[in-house]
Amino acid sequence: MTDVKKESQAGVALVAKAFQILDAFQADAPLWSQADMVRATGLNRSTVNRLMRYLAANGYLIQNAATGRYSLGIAAIDLGNRASASLDLRALCKPTMASLAAQCGETVVLSMFDPMGMQAICVDQIEGSHRGLRVFEEIGSTFPLHAGAAPKAILGFLPKEDRERVLSGPLEKFTEHTLSTPEQIRRDISDTIKRGYSVSSEETFEGTIGIAAPVLGPSRRVVASIAVAFPKLRSTPERIETIAVMVQNAARQISSILSGEQP
Repeated sequence: MTDVKKESQAGVALVAKAFQILDAFQADAPLWSQADMVRATGLNRSTVNRLMRYLAANGYLIQNAATGRYSLGIAAIDLGNRASASLDLRALCKPTMASLAAQCGETVVLSMFDPMGMQAICVDQIEGSHRGLRVFEEIGSTFPLHAGAAPKAILGFLPKEDRERVLSGPLEKFTEHTLSTPEQIRRDISDTIKRGYSVSSEETFEGTIGIAAPVLGPSRRVVASIAVAFPKLRSTPERIETIAVMVQNAARQISSILSGEQP
């Protein structure tokens, strides 16, 4: 019985090492030699050699014959595509969004990051319960990452090179309050990172306030944002701070689920 338990533990440890290797392949680090992988992971050289050769033999890695470096293979890409197709982010986020909407009484918006268009897409919302004036967002609407709370929560937590790509492009103004120079946006990004959430005051629509926090997936990469939007007339510094805490808690809960952690 003891031998079976030891074999089981050894098998789990080996799987963990294989995932450690696969996790090293990122958009900003797509190519790895075995020597680089040993230095980056701290794994034994023979273990890295054995696992990378095994992953390559099964299509999860491809080795360039000329350079000896490895990149992700078709099997890994196919697995990622199948995971994306099966993940219904809206369904996953709905309970947390409903809880947040009930807590604050305002409209809650879920926006996904579109890396191809470098924009935020509104994919779901729960309307606020306040009578009278409320804020609405159209499902499917898109915004560039420099304007509005939901897009800025994504922008603030992208890798630096992606942020600079956004700042080098056209910075459209939607209202007189839209941040539209690289210097303004860099200062705002710095504030967003320090706080852990973004704030927008009439940047995309006159008379509205937005507060948003990033939703992080595996490897702590930003995939979406959760925002609360409400009329400026119901805004006070104290209320903004209170809602910001609620939004951050909701974003952390969803991020934990996406990362396979306990919320």
